Amino acid sequence: MSNNHIEYTDQAEFSAGEAAEISGVNPVLQRHWRKRGLLPHIEGERNARFSISEVVRMTIMQRLTEGGISIKGLQAFSGLAAHHATAKLMGLPGSVAIKADSPEAEAEERRRIESWASHSKVRYVFWPLPERDDLEGRIAQYLRADLSDLHELVDQEGVFHGLLIDLEAVAKLVHSRAKMPLETHVVTARLLDGGAE
Repeated sequence: MSNNHIEYTDQAEFSAGEAAEISGVNPVLQRHWRKRGLLPHIEGERNARFSISEVVRMTIMQRLTEGGISIKGLQAFSGLAAHHATAKLMGLPGSVAIKADSPEAEAEERRRIESWASHSKVRYVFWPLPERDDLEGRIAQYLRADLSDLHELVDQEGVFHGLLIDLEAVAKLVHSRAKMPLETHVVTARLLDGGAE
């Protein structure tokens, strides 16, 4: 009986310029966001490298910023939204390359990734405008699987006040701009006792 030992190799890392091309966030704004704690601190600006989840987060923060969302709002919300968008991204065809020593191991790993990607039911992020002071404690309320219950967010006059972001569209945009597998999974089969099969 075997289980799979999975190594993640060639996890995509993007330079500041590549991240700018994919996310639309120029390196100057990237530095500003790092100083504000919205992106990880990096030693030496010339060495800036970003993971795919950080590029997804930048893409979402760019959309929120264009919609007038404050730095406080970005800090509170962008990480959770990026988590769901990255899950959707990993489920897209061609985003993950799998190298395995057997077709069974490859199929099993592909099922595992697809299960993780489909676990995220959140597709939309709604951000009310003007921003509310109590948003941080109510973030989950603004994550939506679909738009069927959006009427709850409409005021008495029937007006929708807010910013709506489709996380699936963000995932597809990042995938199309990155133009490569974003992760390579190398799967090797091993016996349960750790010996080679």
